[in-house]
Amino acid sequence: MEYRKLGSLEVSVIGLGTLRTFDVTSETDIFRCRQIVENCIASEVNLIDCASMYGDAEKIVGITTADKRDKFYLTSKVRCEGKEEGDAQIARSFELFNTEYIDLYQVHNMIDWRTHLSTLEELKGQGKIGMVGVTAMVHEAYPEIIKLMKSSRIDAVQIPYNVMERECEVELLPVAEDFGIGVLVMEPLKKGRYVKDLKQQPDLTPLGDFGIQTWGQALLAWVVADQRVSATIPATSRPERIFENALPGSTVTLPQELRDYVRQETERCLS
Repeated sequence: MEYRKLGSLEVSVIGLGTLRTFDVTSETDIFRCRQIVENCIASEVNLIDCASMYGDAEKIVGITTADKRDKFYLTSKVRCEGKEEGDAQIARSFELFNTEYIDLYQVHNMIDWRTHLSTLEELKGQGKIGMVGVTAMVHEAYPEIIKLMKSSRIDAVQIPYNVMERECEVELLPVAEDFGIGVLVMEPLKKGRYVKDLKQQPDLTPLGDFGIQTWGQALLAWVVADQRVSATIPATSRPERIFENALPGSTVTLPQELRDYVRQETERCLS
């Protein structure tokens, strides 16, 4: 597994997202999440991304990593209006993770970011969180995020980036590189749509020398081939998928001509 800088951390370029997949309550589903976590360790995945608004996901992350905390860097997010509710969400993250320290805490979708960023900066100063970040789902938020990056108030950003969603390449990624800001990539497969919604089967032949056997792997390899990306965080409800997802983080970086091929082949198969 390749590791890259996320602030002061060395994180696996393939991490684990937990939206919906860890929002579970049954013993059967919790056992499945335990298997996912075990497979992350076996695959040398050391980053788990979560959020206070992901239902029971923080609780399940806390349960499944309880005796493995030293194996993972944990991230979470606050998403609400107002300091009182924000403080409550953040405090609950520590409680559900069953930890006194969270490696990265983010303001999700820039909602009331001025309020929450100040709170997170205080917690960072107290040594309770390692890094402060923000996330955004829409391009309209990028100008404000870029100002924050240039102000040195944040250590990381989380944005969507994939073969069809490339707006961040224009300015955000270059600024992140210039200022040493960590970049977490959400939606590398567009919630699985660029695998499930294909109208034709893509040709994997040119990617064979890189060990890529599925289009999902090709799409992940496309993302992490950009060296400005610290890590991408695909989610899965299938423990065996962890090994599939991890492979692009362990192969030689795709050259630009193959990145172009993956993008063009995705466009062809979606049309």
